[in-house]
Amino acid sequence: MMTDAFAALLFLAIASGELFACICAGPLGAKNMREVAEWYMNQSDIKVIFEGKVIKQEIRAGWSGAPSTAMSLTPSGRLRVVDFTVTRTFKGENHGQISVLTGLGTGDCGYDFQTGSTHLVYASAGPQGIWFTSICTGISAIEDAGTALRLLSGEKPIADDLLSPEEHAKQYFEKVLPKRSGSVCGHALKPDNTPLKGANVELWEQRNDDLPAHSADDPNTSRDDGHFCIEHVSPGRYLLTAESTDYEHNARYMAFYPGVEAQEHAVPIEMRAGVRLPDVNLTTVRQRLYTIRIRVVTSDGSKLSCTGVAVNSPYRDPLSYHIDGGLEDDGTYTFGYIPAGTYQVVTYFEQEDDDKPCSDASRWKSAQKEALVSGDTEVVITMEPLKP
Repeated sequence: MMTDAFAALLFLAIASGELFACICAGPLGAKNMREVAEWYMNQSDIKVIFEGKVIKQEIRAGWSGAPSTAMSLTPSGRLRVVDFTVTRTFKGENHGQISVLTGLGTGDCGYDFQTGSTHLVYASAGPQGIWFTSICTGISAIEDAGTALRLLSGEKPIADDLLSPEEHAKQYFEKVLPKRSGSVCGHALKPDNTPLKGANVELWEQRNDDLPAHSADDPNTSRDDGHFCIEHVSPGRYLLTAESTDYEHNARYMAFYPGVEAQEHAVPIEMRAGVRLPDVNLTTVRQRLYTIRIRVVTSDGSKLSCTGVAVNSPYRDPLSYHIDGGLEDDGTYTFGYIPAGTYQVVTYFEQEDDDKPCSDASRWKSAQKEALVSGDTEVVITMEPLKP
């Protein structure tokens, strides 16, 4: 639960999500927090700086664009539109309300706003009057924006403003973060209640909207005695899961808390700020795993050159499978270690080696097919031509 301001202060802002990252440039020469705030305030592309409360968010298709201060970016194909009520404006036109675009916050440099929260927002101007912000701008929750607010208001710095970025971050992790986040510890167990070593133990947020769920895990996996501890978790309702794959025997140990196989039978855990939950035991079940071999064919028998295939579970949680890969020369791709269940198999188009659009996309429609996996499975999916 690091604030995005602190990620920027460490000069490497990484937003987790599907193994992609957003890397931001930052005030590398700043000696104290006041100089950090000055660096963000003086960025040439920032046209409006305001304090505002998030009143609504929605997800739309598209891409919000790369921040000018980002060194790399992973576009997600979706963005969030965030509506604010503005309480103070420090730079640019004074708006009573304003809409700002950002990414989802899953590796695409988007800021993870929470509806009802108040922020100090730095925004750049996009085409057609669109405003845009990201984790690379210095944006922060208002409770973390004291140094910047004093600078923007023309106030003299206080002692906290003159701390080095390293010392300021150290104090945040030691004194502030534990009060704003929760933790849960316990033991992952095999079905016979012996310790499950090396299990991935994760929390996955349950939400009532389409915004990305928060997640957290024990980065060290479970210990020799099965013990795990997940710390610095944002408040909310979460599913607690454990998983360990037995590759030698094509099986896995898995469970949702309090020790069930199906998500619909799971009991959510409420994470509260400043609360460390009592140790919990999570007893897993053992599942067989299978292979699924996908063969993609065309209606006229012609060969595909840059098409891929994905296998997607209907669920989004740490125990569900969402896998993709480019087709082999024979038009197939085989995925291993898939648990039994119903999946959606879909085709997609990759870029050519020279970064040109996939030539297959100009000839064929993407296809999809439902697949029931109850053992090693083969699925044939047919691509139909685009209409002239």
